Amino acid sequence: MEAIELFNQSVIDAHNAHYTKNPGGLIDSSPNASPNENMIWHLYSDGQVTMQKGAYAYRNRSEFTIHSEILGIKEHKFTFVKKAADDTTYAILTQQECIQFRNKMLEILTNQTK
Repeated sequence: MEAIELFNQSVIDAHNAHYTKNPGGLIDSSPNASPNENMIWHLYSDGQVTMQKGAYAYRNRSEFTIHSEILGIKEHKFTFVKKAADDTTYAILTQQECIQFRNKMLEILTNQTK
């Protein structure tokens, strides 16, 4: 299995692990949950990392880009578990996971261009 396929599976596994003990994953959708205390992080297959409010506000408020897409990445086959409207895929992860996986994406791309 090539590096990108292994990487994709590790991102998907990390996403799915958040649902193992909690059917809602990282999104606290309980009626009394505070959106400001439940921030949701997305890692997109183009390398973009975003953050938005969770709980009942999830997907109903602004999504803020923390790291923009990685130039030249779209030719590669990074594919995650959820699909956005523009056919880009993403995973719902913690902030730390998003940063670590984005750095790994950069590392994979650097190694493939050597």
